[in-house]
Amino acid sequence: MNRLHKILFVVVLFAMITSCSDFIDVDIPKTQIVSETVFQTQASASSAIRGIYSLMMTNTSFTRGGLEEYIGIASDELISYASSANRLQFYQNSITPINTDVLTVFWGEAYKYISNANVIIRGLENSTIPETEKRALLGEALFIRAFCYFYLANLFGDVPYLTTSDYEANAKASRVAYSTVMLNIQQDLEAAQEMMPSDFSTGMGERIRPNRDAAIALLARIYLYRKEWVKAEQASTELIDNAEIYSLQTDLSQVFIANSNEAIWQLKPVVPNSGPPQASIFVLTAAPNGFSRRVSIRDELFNSFEANDQRKSLWTKTFSNSSGAWNYINKYTTTNSPVEYSMMFRIAEQYLIRAEARAELDNYEGARDDINTIRSRAGLDVIDYNTKDELLDAVLHERRVELFGEGGHRWLDLKRTGRIDAVISAIKSQWQSTDALLPIPHAERLINTNLTQNPGY
Repeated sequence: MNRLHKILFVVVLFAMITSCSDFIDVDIPKTQIVSETVFQTQASASSAIRGIYSLMMTNTSFTRGGLEEYIGIASDELISYASSANRLQFYQNSITPINTDVLTVFWGEAYKYISNANVIIRGLENSTIPETEKRALLGEALFIRAFCYFYLANLFGDVPYLTTSDYEANAKASRVAYSTVMLNIQQDLEAAQEMMPSDFSTGMGERIRPNRDAAIALLARIYLYRKEWVKAEQASTELIDNAEIYSLQTDLSQVFIANSNEAIWQLKPVVPNSGPPQASIFVLTAAPNGFSRRVSIRDELFNSFEANDQRKSLWTKTFSNSSGAWNYINKYTTTNSPVEYSMMFRIAEQYLIRAEARAELDNYEGARDDINTIRSRAGLDVIDYNTKDELLDAVLHERRVELFGEGGHRWLDLKRTGRIDAVISAIKSQWQSTDALLPIPHAERLINTNLTQNPGY
């Protein structure tokens, strides 16, 4: 795993050479190592953390549309038109351990961000930065680590859980049980929320750097996945009740704009005059050969919307020409202007987390209220279900038509609810139960012989 565990110099160097105005120059005396210099001031340490977000939106990564495209085509959301063998394997659920996109887009990038976060955590522990500022940065680094591990664990299962920047130790690390990784994530986030600011000051007023509420949002999701229903309800309620800051956009076309009231955390495009990468993946546009396309919406998703659902009319569009018609996701509408930011967490998910937790706690009225809040915003009639099974099915349906094309939610929902075999095997004849986990990259297992492989690979 040596290629993954890069020292902080990578982040700092990026911060120094980038043309983005969000970064500051860090003047490194020749007599000092990078890590010593970085943690002398709050500004330079903050710049190092910003470097991680810039990497998240610069590299081909799970944070830069990888979840939406690759996991979308692996599930029942999207049709893929890509010619690359790697993407075809995702679409056919026939991924091999030598698939280089598994290595780079998911495993490699996640561990790169984790490694950099670990260096920051270690550096801050010995820093002379004032305590309040130090704690805020430390909480942010813990959040980044937890966020990356959430996707590693839920895509790969058992994974090495690295909390050190010690290369020799990391290069020999064995996989840790999924349940332990999820518990460690929870503990990181519970610590982080006590350290992080509750406002958007670190993002200069924009919702582009995670604050305490982002930690709570991920905690609510973790509690849900770990079936800690009471905690899931409490965490989501804390965010929903903060109505002055977070609220459902009444106009669905405004949900994904920069700093939307619905946004808890967004990633800002770093390439000048560019929109969110999801727009480039989803939007079908006219081209000399008819139209450019990478993916379109599967009929299974398109037909799952109820009549008059405004999410279908506003968040999907149809492109047609003499050859036919194709439906595509329209949540992000522009590729050449930063009007929209990539949505990482939004308040609608919290309503659905709370609805599910309440249903599991036999609070059927509360679950109905939350489901109907989401449905009403979409222009649909309210439901009046009175059984747990009906309500849980309704939650899963609303998650499907509310969160499609976002963060791999559909795939992860099918996995955690035990429905993935039935749903995916119905549309993909080669499906095997072991396909629910990605393979551990072969290249990493050559380097670290302590890494075992997932079943089926």
